[in-house]
Amino acid sequence: MENQITVDGLTFVPYITRDQIAEQVKRVADEIRNDLGDSSPIFICVLNGAFMFAADLYREIGINNSVITFVKYSSYEGTSTTGKVKEVIGLKEDIAGKDVVIIEDIVDTGLTAQKMIADLKTRNPRSVRFATLLHKPESSRTGYTPDYIAFSIPPKFIIGYGLDLDGKVRNLKDIYVIKEDYA
Repeated sequence: MENQITVDGLTFVPYITRDQIAEQVKRVADEIRNDLGDSSPIFICVLNGAFMFAADLYREIGINNSVITFVKYSSYEGTSTTGKVKEVIGLKEDIAGKDVVIIEDIVDTGLTAQKMIADLKTRNPRSVRFATLLHKPESSRTGYTPDYIAFSIPPKFIIGYGLDLDGKVRNLKDIYVIKEDYA
């Protein structure tokens, strides 16, 4: 794993390694595959942050008759949430009668997760499940807990493996935390 890095004046240190990520992706993929059985699910990747997790998870799940598509919601500016959720790119596929799995990078307040689920349920899917790379239960404003969680973490700002700081550092293979928050 790389040592500390500096981005926009903030110093970050390693927090979760690529090997730990791969191990949890495999575990979550096994859980999803076991739950979905022989269905033909639709996976919905939430851009931009979840794209790396979604790619790894989708390949690991390995359900050949599944479909993956993409949506974009936004509630962050810089290192903090705005508290307002807006849909930027919407779902085009018909999900009526289908098993749907939302793939997200992080569930912080729970507001985006609940909005997405409510939006999707108006389209009459058979089921809606939610998979997240990271869950911050202490930051929840809704009490929402995803169906599948790779890691539960404290309310720290993190980057890497798809997670960004103003669009930067998504390419890092490991997950980093602000040095002052590492304890």
